[in-house]
Amino acid sequence: MPESEKKFKHFVMIRFFTFDDPKYPHDIYDPDFLAKQLVLAKNNALPSLDNQTNKNFELVFMLNDKFFDNPKYEFVFSTLKNSSALPLTFIKNSDRLHLIEDACNNYDFVITSRMDFDDFLFKDAVADTQSKVDECTDILTYGYCKGFTYIRGNLYNAFTTYKDLGHHGVLQSVILKSAFAKTIPFVGVYDFNHAKIKIRLKTFLEKNGVQFAERMFQRNTSVNAFIYIRHEFSHYILTNNAGKPVLKLPKEKPLTTADITKEQLAAEFGFHGELNCIE
Repeated sequence: MPESEKKFKHFVMIRFFTFDDPKYPHDIYDPDFLAKQLVLAKNNALPSLDNQTNKNFELVFMLNDKFFDNPKYEFVFSTLKNSSALPLTFIKNSDRLHLIEDACNNYDFVITSRMDFDDFLFKDAVADTQSKVDECTDILTYGYCKGFTYIRGNLYNAFTTYKDLGHHGVLQSVILKSAFAKTIPFVGVYDFNHAKIKIRLKTFLEKNGVQFAERMFQRNTSVNAFIYIRHEFSHYILTNNAGKPVLKLPKEKPLTTADITKEQLAAEFGFHGELNCIE
């Protein structure tokens, strides 16, 4: 099918406290707590997505079911809507696969990309990901392994290949050819562990009678693609450290203006945060 004739739908999906983890030491139903987290979404992911060179995507926030049923959480929806020029869709986590199924019925390809509300991605990430539609013959997982980590005002180089099995979670994507997707259970990027997506995809496909092929898994290891924010509310850090915000600093020295400038970070990532060693 010529590129000009390919119809695709791209969902960039962000979770906002979709479930209550008993190991997480904060009350995710406390409006004051949620208001503090919305500041991160307003200052991080949303400006970064507004900064994309290609805005041909639908931004989907997956929210906790309880947020839809109680008017005291209306501020969550209105704050997010008013913090971006992009059109936003809000869904319950349980409706995620229905969204993918409906798109497969109307488009030749469906892309689901994941991102946390507190992280940043480089301005060409959406365009780069969508270019991979041309290489998808059935299903293709694509993501990034190189970028930066931000901790307490300092920026560090970040690079990991996840033992060649995964990608970083910032705009990790699953690209589906709709005709193929209809032959197996519907699936999206949040159905796989981002660090082990290759082996989890292989297991999923073989369970459904499809042989895994190497073309189904691609890693971008050359582009500085993300800024991964580590902070005291991080779900991963808190649940793995008995509720304590243990922020271990990288062994290498933080980056300075000789490595990258604030102007470059603003232009490439939509990043305007405080920095100690970069002017």
